[in-house]
Amino acid sequence: MSLRQPLLLVLTCLTGAIHLPAQSGDEVRPALELAYARWRSAVEARDAKDWASAITMHRQVITRNMVISQGLAFPKSVFETMLAPAETRGLRLLEAQAVGDTAHLLYFGKVNMGDAPDVIPENLLMLKFFRENGAWKFDSSKLIQLSTQPERRAKLLAGEPPDFLELPEFTPPGKAPSPPPLAPVPDHITGCTLQSIGYETTLLVNGQEHFANDGIVRFFITGGLRNGGNSIQMKVKRLDVPKEVQPVLAVDMFTRPESKDDKGNRVFHYEYKGAQAPTEEKTTWTLSMPAAQELNIVDQ
Repeated sequence: MSLRQPLLLVLTCLTGAIHLPAQSGDEVRPALELAYARWRSAVEARDAKDWASAITMHRQVITRNMVISQGLAFPKSVFETMLAPAETRGLRLLEAQAVGDTAHLLYFGKVNMGDAPDVIPENLLMLKFFRENGAWKFDSSKLIQLSTQPERRAKLLAGEPPDFLELPEFTPPGKAPSPPPLAPVPDHITGCTLQSIGYETTLLVNGQEHFANDGIVRFFITGGLRNGGNSIQMKVKRLDVPKEVQPVLAVDMFTRPESKDDKGNRVFHYEYKGAQAPTEEKTTWTLSMPAAQELNIVDQ
């Protein structure tokens, strides 16, 4: 079997999806727990075929794109790029909820993802699921830190019922997102630093989307940069931040060195120094590769 077969096998099963009625928490909980157990077992066994059949197509494509964008083999390297699956035994289940073809399990407790149990504080763990072909499949997990919400943590530690489950962030969206497009194997493996302090920024490189909201993120460009022309576009929204916060908007892209003795080359730099968000006309560029010199833009 080739390395690509697990992805292709699942792709052939996605036609004619069955839309079932929404289920109550008591009805959906066993199916969700079983779906998570199957995925967790596949990860622990490092079984690529079982992993592909246990995870949603949405997450499988995202994982595949992330892996190949780092110059790694898919699915061989899947298990080398993920954290240990969270153990749910010993956690308090706060909610099992399904809306449409989306669902989640929400837990509270010491979430162990490979750390020593005595240094793990109590937090929230959300396990997300989508329904494909009438069956629930695990998609992703989200650790929700409570360090900035001591009152909420204290109430949950005291055994009080959660009073926040009706908030939008704790309600399944109802409709699962479509899988992203398959990214090409990169001609140039490319890392990116996106500084977006005081801004909400979506960066599109050759149609592949990356996002930062009032922070700094570092990532590999999905699909890397390709030989010839590369399309780079930003969509920027100015955020309301405290007056003492200095807004920063900057993008840097570096290609990976070809050998250990080489240094990575910065091939793109953009920096915005204006007071408001830059206009669309100022946030679209074409970068030619291989680049003789970097595309350096400072926008006043």
